[in-house]
Amino acid sequence: MDDLLTQIPITVDEILDYQRHEQPIMSRSIDSASFEGLDLSGLMAVDCHFTNCDFTSADLSGAQFAQCDLRNSRFTDAKLDGLVLAATDLSNTNFEDATVVGLQVADSNVRDAVFRNAGLADTVFAKCDLTNVDFSRCVASRLGSLESDIGHTSFSAAELENFFVTKADLRSVDLTGAHVNIAMFSDADLSGKILSGQTWQHCTFNKAKFEGTDLSEAKIDGSVFNDCSFQGANLKDVSAETTCFTKSTLDGVDLSGSNLNMANFANASLAGANLSGSQLFSAVFLEADCRAVLFERCDMKQAEMSHANLCGANMSAAHFFNTKMHGIKNEESVVLGTTGNTIDTDGERLVAELYRPNMEMLSD
Repeated sequence: MDDLLTQIPITVDEILDYQRHEQPIMSRSIDSASFEGLDLSGLMAVDCHFTNCDFTSADLSGAQFAQCDLRNSRFTDAKLDGLVLAATDLSNTNFEDATVVGLQVADSNVRDAVFRNAGLADTVFAKCDLTNVDFSRCVASRLGSLESDIGHTSFSAAELENFFVTKADLRSVDLTGAHVNIAMFSDADLSGKILSGQTWQHCTFNKAKFEGTDLSEAKIDGSVFNDCSFQGANLKDVSAETTCFTKSTLDGVDLSGSNLNMANFANASLAGANLSGSQLFSAVFLEADCRAVLFERCDMKQAEMSHANLCGANMSAAHFFNTKMHGIKNEESVVLGTTGNTIDTDGERLVAELYRPNMEMLSD
C-alpha cells in the first residue's frame, strides 16, 4: 500500500452520502471516526484509509473494501453479511462478538486481528496473513483458510464445523479445548500437539503428521487418516468408530482401551502397537502389518484380518466370532484363552489370489 495515491480527507456525513447514492468512495481518508450503529450496507471503498475507526454495531452487509487501510479499527458486534475485503490491511482490527455471514477476505493482512466470540458462517480467508489472529471461542460453520499463513493463531475453545484448511501447519496454533466436526486439512502437521479429550470427528487428513501428538481419550469417530504418520503418538482410550487409518504408520502406538469398532486399518503399519482391551467389532486389518501387536482381551468379532501379518502378535483372551483369518501369517503368535470361532484360510481362494496370468508361461 506504499504506492497509494495521496488521500483526500472525508467526513462521516460525506461517506453516508456516497453510500445512499450507491457511489464508490475513491482515495479518501478518515481517521478515528465513529460509525457506531450506522447503516453502511452496500458501502464501496477503493484505495481508502479508515484507520482507528469505530464500526461497533454498524451494518456493513454487502459492503466492499479494496486496497484499503482498516488498521486498528473496531467491528465489535457489527453485522457483516456478505462483506468483501480484498488487498486490505486489517491488522489489529477487532471483530469480537461480530456476526459474520459470507465474509470473503482475499490477499489481505489480518495479523493480530481479534474474532473472539464471533459467529462465523460461510467465511473464507484466501492467501491472507492470519498470524496471531484470535479466533478463540468463536462458533464457525463453513470457515475456510486457503493458502493462508495461520502461525500462532488461536482457536482455543472454538466450535468449528465444516472447517477446511490448506497449508495447514498447525504446530504453533492454539487448539486448546477446540471442537472440530467435519473438516478437511491439506498438508497438515499437528506433531507434538496436545489434543487429549478433544473432538475431531468426521475430519479428513491425507499424508498428515501426528508425530508425538497426544490424542488420548479424543473423539475422532468417522474421520479419515490416509497415509498419515503417528510415530510416537498417544491414542489410548480414543473413540474412533468407523475411522479410517489406511496406509498409516502406527508402529508402537498405544491404542489400548479404545473404541475401534468398524475402524479401517487396511495396509497400515501397526508393528508393536498396543490395542489391548479395545473394541474391534468388524474392524478391518486387511494386509496390515500387525507384527507383535497386543490384541489381548480385544473384542474381535467379525473383524477382517485377511492377509495380515500377525507374527508374534498376542491375542490372549480375545473374543472371536466369524473373525476372518484368511491368508494370515501367524508364526509365534499367542492365542491363549481365546473364545469364539474364526474363518480360516480358504486354500482354493488363496491359490486364486496368488495366481497372476501375466506371470504364467503358457505351453504349446
